[in-house]
Amino acid sequence: MKLRSLARGASLATAVLLLAAPAATTVHAAEAPACAKEQLAYLDAEDKAAAADKDADAAQAAFDQSERDRATLKQTTSDIYDLSHAMDSLIGSLGMRGEDDAELKELQKEQGTAAEAAVDATKAMDAYDAAGVADAAEKAAAAGKRSVTAARSGDFKTKISVQSLAGVVEKDAAAARKATTAKDYDTLKDKAQQSRADARTAHDAVPTARTELKTCLSNASK
Repeated sequence: MKLRSLARGASLATAVLLLAAPAATTVHAAEAPACAKEQLAYLDAEDKAAAADKDADAAQAAFDQSERDRATLKQTTSDIYDLSHAMDSLIGSLGMRGEDDAELKELQKEQGTAAEAAVDATKAMDAYDAAGVADAAEKAAAAGKRSVTAARSGDFKTKISVQSLAGVVEKDAAAARKATTAKDYDTLKDKAQQSRADARTAHDAVPTARTELKTCLSNASK
């Protein structure tokens, strides 16, 4: 911006004149250039607007991360339920078994563990507790893996599905444990909105300062 360059150039010229001026009492101090106050006000307004933009961008980025973290916790919980249901389907694929069948009992035990983990994950998700969701996911993934090992029969495709979902949930657990800003969603949302408002206010001050500088320079040149 030409006006901004002019203002900064004039300010620099002022500093050079002041530094070059002799200290002797017989020499008058360098006079400030015309509209020095307005020049500084304009530069200050632009600097504040730029700083406000950076603050607003940072606040928005933090809020966006919080949104992603909430989505991560929700997806993790959903995947745990999918794993639990797949494990239940694996049990159903065994066919008729006696109550004392060792394979059946082992699969039922692991499916029960996964179902409990799904409930735990839901409670943790409702509280936006990243660690709680992650712990539940790890619990479910481990149960899923044990279920695959214990299933010596049953539908092969269903067994592969359980194995795949256990791997997904295991990865989900790592992501969920990092989703720590989920609980700060409301606070970060308010901060982002306020930062954007502050940036707009800072930018609104720039045209006023620019106009005042132009007016002063115009009057000074007459």
